[in-house]
Amino acid sequence: MPTGARILVDSLKREGVKVIFGIPGLSNMQIYDAFVEDLANGELRHVLMRHEQAAAHAADGYARASGVPGVCTATSGPGTTNLTTGLITAYWDSSPVIAITGNVPRSVMGKMAFQEADAMGVFENVTKYVIGIKRIDEIPQWIKNAFYIATTGRPGPVVIDIPRDIFYEKMEEIKWPEKPLVKGYRDFQTRIDRLALKKAAEILINAERPIILVGTGVVWANATPEVLELAELLHIPIVSTFPGKTAIPHDHPLYFGPMGYYGRAEASMAALESDAMLVVGARFSDRTFTSYDEMVETRKKFIMVNIDPTDGEKAIKVDVGIYGNAKIILRELIKAITTLGQKRDRSAWLKRVKEYKEYYSQFYYTEENGKLKPWKIMKTIRQALPRDAIVTTGVGQHQMWAEVFWEVLEPRTFLTSSGMGTMGFGLPAAMGAKLARSDKVVVDLDGDGSFLMTGTNLATAVDEHIPVISVIFDNRTLGLVRQVQDLFFGKRIVGVDYGPSPDFVKLAEAFGALGFNVTTYEDIEKSLKSAIKEDIPAVIRVPVDKEELALPTLPPGGRLKQVILRDPRKSS
Repeated sequence: MPTGARILVDSLKREGVKVIFGIPGLSNMQIYDAFVEDLANGELRHVLMRHEQAAAHAADGYARASGVPGVCTATSGPGTTNLTTGLITAYWDSSPVIAITGNVPRSVMGKMAFQEADAMGVFENVTKYVIGIKRIDEIPQWIKNAFYIATTGRPGPVVIDIPRDIFYEKMEEIKWPEKPLVKGYRDFQTRIDRLALKKAAEILINAERPIILVGTGVVWANATPEVLELAELLHIPIVSTFPGKTAIPHDHPLYFGPMGYYGRAEASMAALESDAMLVVGARFSDRTFTSYDEMVETRKKFIMVNIDPTDGEKAIKVDVGIYGNAKIILRELIKAITTLGQKRDRSAWLKRVKEYKEYYSQFYYTEENGKLKPWKIMKTIRQALPRDAIVTTGVGQHQMWAEVFWEVLEPRTFLTSSGMGTMGFGLPAAMGAKLARSDKVVVDLDGDGSFLMTGTNLATAVDEHIPVISVIFDNRTLGLVRQVQDLFFGKRIVGVDYGPSPDFVKLAEAFGALGFNVTTYEDIEKSLKSAIKEDIPAVIRVPVDKEELALPTLPPGGRLKQVILRDPRKSS
């Protein structure tokens, strides 16, 4: 007769789960006991992370790279609460993660039992949904429901909290559900509004300076081909949000980069100058539209295609909102445009945007004797990797350099924490991505500060043979904070600079990984090729000057037109 823990494991397997990231403890130990045989016969794989935050990030990376939910587990109390940062990271970036948390027995709940934490209270505002299991017979249905909730509409993380005494209970007859059943939960539906489609088509056809802004909703809907077809049909330039840069191949002639706070100036200027903006799979984030007033003042027409209708009610009033699956809606929009016919020559508009790109390039690609420049480091790495290599990032200056300079050549190959900006995301997310796509080269572009947040999980990468490569931009400081202090806090730099510890090469070697210390661009290329060939975890330390800035940037609270392109500390 199967136990609750065995029923849970079988429920997960029925949903197609192959990998579980986690750490066992008192309240989820029975789950581990239940899947011993599944590990032995290869039906499941467990990856023992070194911190629960990293388990959530790894599940998140798995989900983003594969398109299917990643799964993590933790024990009660500190194990559960350690998942919080990883799960809110997934929530803000719309990534489907399933977290299974054990809790104290039902008989002692609410009595300050050892390692008791109110999982429902902790997670209710930082995840898409939280489920508190009360009886053993609820497990099969709620596991199916959890996967349904995590993947429908706007994807997001779901927590299933189970008191540990339920894991020990037994049930003779198991009713495996055929479909999800969640009272009160309504998935966002795709409704084809013909009038709205016609209005959107007319706006785009008649606009002199239209632009398309794409977000990660394009990736989750697999709508990249439709975006490109529409852009090519009407000769419309494409820009993206920061995370949305993973949706469009950067070598496509109509893509001009991510706009926003640390985005490419040509993309931001084109977005401001446009007279109609089609927003696909993106929200009006304050990192993309740094001043809503500035955008409204352009008096452009806004068309929004989004799975979540509430996104059209935030910040900026849209002229046409069409809500549902982006792939389906864009197909219908293309049909509507084809029926109406194209009327405008956009060669002058495209020429204008290309001139922006050429003009701003003079500020990006500068050389400095004796120093490795971030743009050229990125270019060197890009040239050394396969076109379909998957790249993750930590959070900091290196992430902003990746926003501006990293070229995405295949959709779903750039994973970053954008909505929450979580330091430490890069390494564990890369590990999850590698397990999801073992055929791909996976590289974590990281900073010294960000890497050290979760760097102990290099031990997991070595033990589990997960051959990810971490390239650490090492400037011995929390660079992005230091930059803001330097430029906007009167050079009052405090609490950000590191000493000489650690030596990243020795640290890597201590974990059993390869360690490379590079001093030239040629060294970077050789180290990458060596790490790929050796097929074991590797760390490549790249020294970067502490005074190097992440540009373009804006003053705090600034408008896109206030973009800073040159180092203001240097005379022109």
